[in-house]
Amino acid sequence: MAGNVLDQWQVEYNSGIPVYRQIINQACAAVAAGTFKPGDQLPTIRALSGRLNVNPNTVAKAYRELELKGIIVSERGSGSFIQAQPPALTPGAREKKAKLKNLYHRLLADAANSGLTESELLSFIREKNTSTL
Repeated sequence: MAGNVLDQWQVEYNSGIPVYRQIINQACAAVAAGTFKPGDQLPTIRALSGRLNVNPNTVAKAYRELELKGIIVSERGSGSFIQAQPPALTPGAREKKAKLKNLYHRLLADAANSGLTESELLSFIREKNTSTL
């Protein structure tokens, strides 16, 4: 199960988001979507670092943060598991809107740096939204 989810995980080195944060975001999204269920075992640090082609210390940092957030629990010698009762991952409406606004402005800035207009970007998003990804 986790293998199928992890096959979709990717690291984007030019995104401006630290790699460990990308790992955290992908794990949280999988929990929020119900793809990872309570009790599911995450891959070992070495296995995930090999799969994503990143330094094992980067994965270890992501796992530590996930544990601090209460998303996973690590058992020495057994591995890391999705917490039986993970905390709510959905931010409040105000926080969500602020994050979306920040993300949108960053996306617009990247698009402008690439010579794309806002209308071209929105047209592409609408097109991708109606087609299969």
